Amino acid sequence: MDLTGSNVVITGAGSGIGLATAELVARRGARVVLTDRSADRVRPHAERIAELTGSEAEYRVLDVTDGAAVEEVMGSVGTIDHLFTCASGSAIAPFGELSEARVRQFFEVKWWGQYRCLRAALPYMPKETASVTLVSGYLYRKADPGYFAFAAVNGAVEAAVKSLAMELAPLRVNAVAPGPTDTHAHLMSPAEHRAYREETAGRLPVGRPGTAEEVAHAAAFLMENSFTTGTTLDVDGGKR
Repeated sequence: MDLTGSNVVITGAGSGIGLATAELVARRGARVVLTDRSADRVRPHAERIAELTGSEAEYRVLDVTDGAAVEEVMGSVGTIDHLFTCASGSAIAPFGELSEARVRQFFEVKWWGQYRCLRAALPYMPKETASVTLVSGYLYRKADPGYFAFAAVNGAVEAAVKSLAMELAPLRVNAVAPGPTDTHAHLMSPAEHRAYREETAGRLPVGRPGTAEEVAHAAAFLMENSFTTGTTLDVDGGKR
């Protein structure tokens, strides 16, 4: 399947994997709608993508924890050929130190946010040709201490993919599961970033963390490959 002329909606497109995917699908000829919580965060990227690729790139301000806003944004796009739900958050701590409030907030964004976006987008998606790509992550089937909330959300996402691929067929429903991905360098000092890369390199067969562009390539594959549904695609550098 060629993405040329298709409408792609991406949540969490203000940075990282969401932004890299928006750039990639625009280069492949898609009209892309980037969404994020802040206009200042997402508007410049939409303008730059449109200028660089010649494809139509728009933006919407969207907080995926706001159900009414999600419905309004999805209804404003027109036909949605591909939906990539990349908005997320973070809740990292030992289980005994992780408050219920933090876990609930994380679920609000990464689980309920993806749920809301899919529910709101469905009426605008041509089932015979459209696709949904959710975001899971390696921290479910390949768990690490301190990541209980990630394991729980990712497990829910992967279970949902299997069920929804059957229930919503012929609409295709998949997930991408990134491994350690180097998307937070701007939040670290140079020394912290070097330490992160060295630590990650020591525990992955590929010897380095992944890039947002590599995960974007997997997301685009799941949009384009019309014989793939009900699967979670690991992009994790061989993490075991």
